[in-house]
Amino acid sequence: DRFLTTALGRSFQLGMLYDCRKDALIPGITLWDPEKLQQSLRTRPQINTDFKVTASDSIEDKSTLLNIDDSLKLSLLGGLLNVTGAAKYLNDTKKSFRQQRLTLHYHSTCRFEELTINHLAPENIINQDVFDNDIATHVVTAVLYGADACFVFDREVSADENKNTVEGEAKLALEKLKFISVDVNVSLKMDDTQKNAVQKFTCTFYGDFQLPSNPTSFEDALKVFTDLPKLLGEKKELAVPVRVWLYPLDKLHSRASQLQKDIGMDLIIAIESVIESLNTAEMKCGDLLKDSPALTFTVFHDKILQMKQNCYKYKLKLTKRLGSLLPNIRGDVMKETALNELLQQHEESPFRRSDLAEWLKERERESDVIKSVLRQLKDAGAQAEVNIDLILMDLEVGNLVCFMFTTLDWTDVLLLQQKACLSPSAKGKNNENRPDTKQKSWLSPEIQKTMRYNLKTFKNLIDSKDRKPSLMTNPHNKQESNQEKHNHVAFTRTDKGTNENMGLIYKPSNQGEQKAALHSTIYTANTSCCICAIIQQFYYKVERFSDNNSSSVTLTCWSEDRRAYDKDNLNSF
Repeated sequence: DRFLTTALGRSFQLGMLYDCRKDALIPGITLWDPEKLQQSLRTRPQINTDFKVTASDSIEDKSTLLNIDDSLKLSLLGGLLNVTGAAKYLNDTKKSFRQQRLTLHYHSTCRFEELTINHLAPENIINQDVFDNDIATHVVTAVLYGADACFVFDREVSADENKNTVEGEAKLALEKLKFISVDVNVSLKMDDTQKNAVQKFTCTFYGDFQLPSNPTSFEDALKVFTDLPKLLGEKKELAVPVRVWLYPLDKLHSRASQLQKDIGMDLIIAIESVIESLNTAEMKCGDLLKDSPALTFTVFHDKILQMKQNCYKYKLKLTKRLGSLLPNIRGDVMKETALNELLQQHEESPFRRSDLAEWLKERERESDVIKSVLRQLKDAGAQAEVNIDLILMDLEVGNLVCFMFTTLDWTDVLLLQQKACLSPSAKGKNNENRPDTKQKSWLSPEIQKTMRYNLKTFKNLIDSKDRKPSLMTNPHNKQESNQEKHNHVAFTRTDKGTNENMGLIYKPSNQGEQKAALHSTIYTANTSCCICAIIQQFYYKVERFSDNNSSSVTLTCWSEDRRAYDKDNLNSF
């Protein structure tokens, strides 16, 4: 009739009331006289110590590590519990897929206390009102005391490191902890590679122990690890409840409240999967925000940040709704179908797994392409410069060669739907917010081809021995024209100002050839394979190169004046 649950840092005591519908303790109320309760205790030692090492950070594996059953896990996901001590480890999730995590779990028990069967007799109950108030479903009849501790080791794995190798080296060192005896100095035999690996780990400690100071490094953790048994006190008086046995109140009196229904396993797994997908989306967004495209282009950064914030807000909204449903379903006030409806609403929302995965896949692809372009521009001499005005005021700068990204500022349908879904008036309107067609990425094959072509043009323009290091301005400003958005290479004179759509800027050391025209000044940049002429206040886009001796350049003015030139007719302009 009794069932077992995990304490998770909560202050359980024998005789305490418990409501399994909310997984909540009821403090200050007891069924029996406290003095008689103490006289009816049976205590016996139950000494055990266990160690586990895991590299997983999933909800399922963390719950298994701390011996949490599925029903209690669902209450945790619904925000019904405020955990303390070692159980706070459950709330510490990885922030990045580039983050290598290893967790050492220490579990120790020392004594077992329980009430005798005679004490549970109905005639010993002094507080009969409990059965009429519908405040509890169970009473605590046995407690296992001990302590838990979790050492969480984290490190960032750089691009040139093998993540599996790092994990294997560190896990091998942690496995050796199992063979360390109490009060013995830690001395792990590790080669130089293993030592270098573990020294890069930081440590976060979650435990049921009071430490003078929390460990922050691998070496600190080893020192604390060997002292853990001492921290429970000489008589283990500082041990805390780790496992608890609960007895149904309706077995003591027919008027008592009951736990009417447990949630089905399929629903628990489905809800857990939803939370995991949102956590995954947040992590991937965090990784994208650290990459050079997001750090370089504000508009790209802001879309990813908005997605991350939306997922976090939606997760809070979802878990709050879950937390309100669970007690009612367990108490048979509502049917289990309410959870099915919650999951169905999620599948119809712009936060469903498939939509998030597709959106993130496209942003990762775009980030990789932009990263490749930025790397090549950097290799060509381009550098980041936030303020274009500083370049324009530099008297030594005569001409600027620009690689402009004008395709990044696009309307994101999914983000708009998410914003609508999160609004207070969006309840039950998920279907109205979904598009009829899927949004395509701005990174079409045509634009990829244009980017590659313009990158080659940009590098040709600056391919000269007497060029100085390049500069890069604010990479993107919104283009207000109705023309088709593309990536451009532009060349402009700094003493006349610059256009809004400035991108990657290269500062040539020479001033070029100056030729007179009726109302415009032409600057030419001579390279080994092309001559590009740019009229002041005009944009141009290279349309094609027919061969190494001829190039076609389209000069574009927002007044729709277009002219094309090549080597043969440039001088006749």
